[in-house]
Amino acid sequence: MLDLFTNTNSKKDFFSNGLIQEIQKDMDIYIASAFFTEIEVIDELVKKSCRIRIIVRLGFPTSPSALRYLLRQKSIEARFYTSHEFHPKLYILGDKKIFVGSANLTTAALVKNQEIMIGLLPEDLRFEELTYLFLDYWREAKVLTLEDVEKYEKIYKKYKDQLGSVNDFDDDVQKTLGNYNFPNIERYEEKQNHSELFFDSFLKTYQESVHAYKFIEEEYRKKGRKINDELIPLRLEIDSFFSFVRDCHAVHETWKDQDLGWNDNKRMMLNNLIDEWMNTDWIHFEQTIVKKNYPLINRILGSVNTINNATAEEIVDALCVAHSFHDRLRFFKGGLSTLKEVFLNENELNKVKNTLIYLLHDKKSSIGKRIANCIYDPNYKLNEFGQSNVQELIGWINNENMPVINGRTTKVLRYFGFDVRQVN
Repeated sequence: MLDLFTNTNSKKDFFSNGLIQEIQKDMDIYIASAFFTEIEVIDELVKKSCRIRIIVRLGFPTSPSALRYLLRQKSIEARFYTSHEFHPKLYILGDKKIFVGSANLTTAALVKNQEIMIGLLPEDLRFEELTYLFLDYWREAKVLTLEDVEKYEKIYKKYKDQLGSVNDFDDDVQKTLGNYNFPNIERYEEKQNHSELFFDSFLKTYQESVHAYKFIEEEYRKKGRKINDELIPLRLEIDSFFSFVRDCHAVHETWKDQDLGWNDNKRMMLNNLIDEWMNTDWIHFEQTIVKKNYPLINRILGSVNTINNATAEEIVDALCVAHSFHDRLRFFKGGLSTLKEVFLNENELNKVKNTLIYLLHDKKSSIGKRIANCIYDPNYKLNEFGQSNVQELIGWINNENMPVINGRTTKVLRYFGFDVRQVN
């Protein structure tokens, strides 16, 4: 699937269809659209128990009746701008996908107009930047109230039959309701803490995976250990078992084909694969992870003191133990040395240490809250270190015995029948 929508009749690639197909029950939706007239799509989201935060511009053709609809829904929070310059078309579907392009939330834009909308997955480096952009929009926008809608409706009716006077209409809106404009801010400036906006969506995905993992762990414990517990934690042995399953059994897209549900058949399949794993030489686990990677990362990041005493080079070497961080090498010409240089140039060493201490060793906040803050809160978020890096790293080092949760984990859990949201 290309995740490209142009509303072309011959291709039937209508954005409205693509959007609705991606929506899951109980999802958090974030929309920034300059124009808003289409309530049918929003109604579908409400029926699926989605929680919606939407930002629109009060200006023609945004419909007063559509605005009133928003205010009637308990699951919708709405804010607005009045400035001509607020013109985004951004649709964020929890932590699953983002659509961005030219289509406003109007009937014409969703099914008729020649538009271009593209879908981005979480592994796309632009995904996080677009979530931050929405957070900035949200922070600056004015909360929509019934009084605002009533004032807007009077102006709307005044100019409704005078399409040639749209600019006068917009000027009157700004004069009456105020000029609410999104500032042309520096996108990388220090921002307020917005992590709570996306926290619920992230936490659901994370908790689903951890809950499913516990069933696997329970069966695995009955089989004993492949490697002595003193050398490596069980959660990291199971993580390598997941690599074995993914590489040898849940190959390509076969993980999608398994029936949903944890039952005796799935339990038997799991036990058979654990037996096979116990009798298989897995060199990367036994020689690299057990003898090199875990001792390295534990020596540098294993305590508050070791982090404080580590050099910048040592910290980056430890971070490279995480596959998702080391895998970023493909984006850097010059390989590992360039990755290290860029990471250290874009992050102050003290902030790096403070973030790692908070993420891996803080005892006051829940592990889910710490992960979310290190992804979304500018006080903790590191440049060139995204969601997949944070989630994998805390699986290597934590005091709560929480597993590594990444795309491989969620695919293998789905292979064993667990209905978990996929992490990319």
